[in-house]
Amino acid sequence: MSETENMIVLEAVEKVYPGSTSPAVERLDMSIPRGEIVMLIGPSGCGKTTTLKMMNRLIEPTGGRIILDGDDVTDVNGDQLRRKIGYVIQQGGLFPHYSIADNIGVVPKMLGWDKNRIKERADELLHLVGLEPSTYRDRYPRQLSGGQQQRVGVARALAADPPVMLMDEPFGAIDPITRDRLQDEFLEIQRTVGKTICFVTHDLQEAVKLGDRIAVFGTGGRLAQYDAPDTVLTAPADDFVSDFVGGGAAVRRLSLLELSRLELHPIETEEKAVGNRNGTPVAEVDGSGRPVAWRHLPDRDAAGTTLVTVPLSGTVYDAVDVMLDGSASLVAVVDEEGLPQGVLHWNDLVAGLKTRERGA
Repeated sequence: MSETENMIVLEAVEKVYPGSTSPAVERLDMSIPRGEIVMLIGPSGCGKTTTLKMMNRLIEPTGGRIILDGDDVTDVNGDQLRRKIGYVIQQGGLFPHYSIADNIGVVPKMLGWDKNRIKERADELLHLVGLEPSTYRDRYPRQLSGGQQQRVGVARALAADPPVMLMDEPFGAIDPITRDRLQDEFLEIQRTVGKTICFVTHDLQEAVKLGDRIAVFGTGGRLAQYDAPDTVLTAPADDFVSDFVGGGAAVRRLSLLELSRLELHPIETEEKAVGNRNGTPVAEVDGSGRPVAWRHLPDRDAAGTTLVTVPLSGTVYDAVDVMLDGSASLVAVVDEEGLPQGVLHWNDLVAGLKTRERGA
C-alpha cells in the first residue's frame, strides 16, 4: 500500500521518558489506511495511549517520524495540528461551564468560523449522534447521562470535519448496555463520515467488533501483532498474543461474520403463501408486514416455536444471541423496515462459520 493510501505512517517511532532506561514505545512501525478504524490494545503500561498522544503531539516522540496525510507532524505547529485532529477521551472531556452547543463549537470558534456556521454545524452533529438539537443544544454536561456526554464528545471531535480521529477508551466508563449501543451507533456514524480512526481500548471484544485492524501492544511498548481481527484471533503472531487473546476466540469471531454474507432460506408471509408449504416457513405478519409469529414450519409444530428476528445488517453473534434468548432454533432475518428477508437455522450458522474457517 502506497503512502497516499495511508493516512498515518509511523516510522521507527520511540518514546523514552526522562529517567527511564527502557522505552515506553519501542521503534514502532505501523501504517494506518485512510478511512479505517485501527484498535490499539494491550495490557496497562504497554504504550498504546502514549502512541495515540504522540500522533497529535500531546506527547513528543523521542525518535522516529510520524507522517499524517503526507506531512511530518514534527514540522507542524502543535496547536495547529491538534485543531485538525478530532480527540475523544472517557466521558467526553466536556467543559462543564459550556453549553452542549458551545462544547461542540470549541474548535470551529478557534478556526474563526462565524456564529451561524457554528450553530448549524452543532445542530447537524447533534442530529448525527442521535440527540435532538432543540432539546440538548442549550443544556450543560451535568444535565446529560454518561452515554449522552459521550455522544457529545464524538460530535465535538467531528466539529471541524477532521480527517483523523483519536479516541482514548471513549466508552470505558459507560455501563455495558449503553456501551454496546454506543458501539453500534459509532459504527453507523463511521459509515456516514468515513474518518481514519485510532481507538485505544482494553476490551478485546470491543476491538474485534469495531476494528478494521487491531494493533496488539506487548510489554515494553513493543508492537506484537498488527492484523485484521480475524487473523489476530485465529493466527496469533506469538505466545504473548496467544495468551492475550486467550480462550473464546471462536465465539468472538461470530461478530465478524455478517448475516448479509450468508445464504438465507426462503420465507413466505401468510398473505402471500401459496401451493405446497412443506419446504418453506410461513410467517404471520402485522399490519405493516413485519413477522410476528410462525404460521407454518416444515416438520415441526409452528405454534410451539417462538418467532425471533435479527436485522440483515447484523452478525452471526447477533443471531445466536436472539436465538438463545428466545430458545429458538431458527431466526427470521429482516431488513431496515422490519420486513422478512429470509430464515436462518442454527445448523446454517455452524455451517457458515465452518465455511469461513476453510476460507481463512
